[in-house]
This record gives sequence, C-alpha cells and structure tokens, in this order.
Amino acid sequence: MARVDPFISLHEWRSALYRGEPADIDRFLDTIDATLPPGWARDRAYESARPRPERIRCYLFDQASDAAVRVWLQRVTPTRVRGGPIQVLRHPPSGIAPRIGRLVAELNDACVLPAVGATGARCTRPAFGPRSVVSAAAETLFTTFADAADGEWPFSDRIKELWDDLISGCLAEQVAINRDELVRWLTVSGWDQKDITAMTDRFFADSAWFAKRLALAAP
Repeated sequence: MARVDPFISLHEWRSALYRGEPADIDRFLDTIDATLPPGWARDRAYESARPRPERIRCYLFDQASDAAVRVWLQRVTPTRVRGGPIQVLRHPPSGIAPRIGRLVAELNDACVLPAVGATGARCTRPAFGPRSVVSAAAETLFTTFADAADGEWPFSDRIKELWDDLISGCLAEQVAINRDELVRWLTVSGWDQKDITAMTDRFFADSAWFAKRLALAAP
C-alpha cells in the first residue's frame, strides 16, 4: 500500500480558495462554526486581538495529551476566502509531527469541505504546474492580483495598475509561465471562460512589451 504523506493536508489547506456569492460565503463560514469536529473550537479571543478581526476565522485544537494547532481562514473579499496560516503551538508528546497533518486533514475533510457542498461555495486550489517556473514572490503577486480583480475583465484603472505590477514583477523574478498552466490558473482563480483567451494573450503581449522597454532602457 502506498504511504500517504500526512503533510499534503497542510499544503491543501494553505492553497485552498473558496468562492461564491457573499451570502454563500456567509453560510459557508457559519456552517464551519456549527459543525466543528470534536476537539476543535473557534478561537474568538485570538481573532479579536488581530488587525481586522472581521476578515479572519481561526480554529484551535488544544488537547493536553495531544497537540495544539491553530488554523486560519482569511476572507479576502466578500466573495473569496483563502486558507491561511497553520500555527503549530505544541507538538504531540510523542513528538510525531505528522499528527499535525492528520488534525488539519480531519478538520478539512469532516467540516470544511462538507460546508462547501452544503452552501453553494466552490473550492479550488490555484497553482502553476511543473511546466512553469514561478518564484514565491511572483506567486504572491498573482494571489494579490486575483483577489483584488475578483474575476474582473476588462480591467478598471485600479486593477490595471496591479496587472502592470504583476507583469513587471514576473519579469524581475525571471519567471517562466506555460500558457496552458496560465489558462488553468485563471480558470480556477475565478475568471469567466469567455475572457480567459483574451487575458492570456494580453499577459504574454504585455510581458513582451515590458521586456522590450527594459532592454531599450538598459545601458
């Protein structure tokens, strides 16, 4: 039998994007609160001490004979929630770190994903595949752009500025983006299928234009 990597659940938590109409997202978050597995509780005291507490949900598992871990969900827009940090507060007494992965998987499988299905929200995990080379800094630019744009096309002036930052940042980071993987990333990040070809064409056209300007400006 193949050995399951218990840390996959940590990556899946951090990479998850939940989308829906504002009312769907409200129901999604409220359903999580109402169906937490045994041992898990919403950490309202911790939330209240954070900047903009209305934008986060934090869930705590803390058993004296077991581990202590806090996980975040971040409501980045009225229609979007992203998986947030995973804070390991205490390893199990046995020191077996994979227990953390199993706890997060339990919360995700028994509570969060059923809440998606029950409320009309959608779960995707935007990411580039092995044919692209994307730095951590560039991934942050893509995420920031996606959350601000929230499926917008054509771009408003505000989103156009973020788009330009994305293009120039990708050039500075020397990323290599595969076209098919960009199409998939745009799709799972929330753009309408009818707009994606035009957006993909523009990404590569603007990248070429920025690169040419940089080359002309070089001493």
